Amino acid sequence: METTETLRADVWVIGSGAAGLMAAIKAKLAGADVAVVGKSGPGKGTSTTFAVGAFAGPWGGMSEDDYKERVLTAGRGLNETEMVDIAASEAGARFQDLIDWGMTTKSAPGVFMALPKGDPGDRVPVWGREIVHTLVAKAEEVGVRFVNNLVVRSIASGEDGVCLSAYGARQRQWFELRGGAVILAAGGAGALFLHHDNPKRIGGDAHTLAYEAGCVMQDMEFVQFYPVAIAEPGKQIFLIEPEGADLGHLSNAVGEDILDKYNITVRPAATHARDALSQALFQEIEEHDGAVYIDLTHVTKEAWCANPISATKWAYLDANYNAWKQKLRVAPVAHFSGGGARTDAHGATNIPGLYAAGEAAGGMHGANRMGGNALTECLVFGRRAGLAATEFAEGKDKGVKAAAPAALPETGEPQADADALRAELCQIMWQYGGIRRDAAGLATGLEKIRAIAAQATRTRGINEPRKLEKFLETQLAAGAAELIIQAASRREESRGTHARADFPTADDANWRGHLKVVRQADGPDWWFDALAEDGAGDASNIQAAE
Repeated sequence: METTETLRADVWVIGSGAAGLMAAIKAKLAGADVAVVGKSGPGKGTSTTFAVGAFAGPWGGMSEDDYKERVLTAGRGLNETEMVDIAASEAGARFQDLIDWGMTTKSAPGVFMALPKGDPGDRVPVWGREIVHTLVAKAEEVGVRFVNNLVVRSIASGEDGVCLSAYGARQRQWFELRGGAVILAAGGAGALFLHHDNPKRIGGDAHTLAYEAGCVMQDMEFVQFYPVAIAEPGKQIFLIEPEGADLGHLSNAVGEDILDKYNITVRPAATHARDALSQALFQEIEEHDGAVYIDLTHVTKEAWCANPISATKWAYLDANYNAWKQKLRVAPVAHFSGGGARTDAHGATNIPGLYAAGEAAGGMHGANRMGGNALTECLVFGRRAGLAATEFAEGKDKGVKAAAPAALPETGEPQADADALRAELCQIMWQYGGIRRDAAGLATGLEKIRAIAAQATRTRGINEPRKLEKFLETQLAAGAAELIIQAASRREESRGTHARADFPTADDANWRGHLKVVRQADGPDWWFDALAEDGAGDASNIQAAE
């Protein structure tokens, strides 16, 4: 691996979604020289861009206590309570930041919404892009630099600073990115699954980078699926807003009401019982001819448009799905990664100089994320990581003395196409590591993933830049997939988004706590960290503790 160019900054941020952009802005305002590195242009191809645009939080008449209770209930007893407390107390200030920076918003009890400026026209009504536009504009205004079209493949971080190894297919070269600190904010692993609503290149990069750099990882088994996504053959997957889904009637192929059948009483069900509803729909699809339906034909425009975000979707659903005149097939899709790098309340991992925020980090959501809390987490903990990384980077001379990452293994010439390997990986994850799991399937999945990982390291002699880039991304994807499958095989219970057919109930006596793993010279070192009787997860002083 030959490096041809070195770039420097005080703080490097990997990823330009909500967490990365907020971190970059706050780090720059605190005095750091900040550079954001991403696979494409600023904000493009990020999960934030694909987000509905709703933030959960204590406003619009909802108290902090009510908000925290809902978050903890959704998390099935595994939330880091300190992080939940921080989100409750600081979310309002972060949303005020967005308002001050020019974003159009509206609030309701427990939810804060990003809305389009003016008439949305015929654009796909997904308003996370408005958040990204606001944050990118602010980042550019304050002087954040953007380094685009690079795949970060490895990180070395320590007391002397950080060094990242990144490849640019367009530039046809490797880069060495040196700095005082780095913030991992490259999203989760939703696109590892055959059916998902994530950008296609959100394949677990951040998780593999963190693990390979020596970070303690936790809760990797918890992958959330969004339950009510339109799944009409030949049509684009499109999420139905939780409030809108509640207005409709969910039924299986023989007409049974699914919410009644599975005794799902909380509303909105797709917000507060996202795990249970996804598992119910998946079971019905398995049992009843591969289909479940939502009927919206009785819903009036007035009722639908009472929710501001839903209102922007009325015409789109009519034009593209004929939603008001026929039942629609729906199905769960991979949506969010609950696990990631273990951090303290300021985004610090156990590796000096390496911070994580957003889906790259694990802890706040426990076993299941409450709907709307992803963007809240990104803004609150993105800011905290940005400030902490800036403080750490002081005096590091932009990583002049930092050690470079170890060379990547090249085990031979390619024997398979990277696109084919990635497609096979997604099928494996859906079949064996998806909504319903069991020991035999997980063992089969792990064996197949390891075979793909071995093929992905066969990069010797590749001289086509785009081909090499795809192999590097497949390496990262296979690493994250293995962490998910291994964690799922170890947790022998069903809790939140992790459902085991062979262990169908929660087991507080043995499994109320966090599965953690760290990379050692001889392989992964797994252990279980049980929670205290009071249930309080402690995210303080992680570097000293681990």
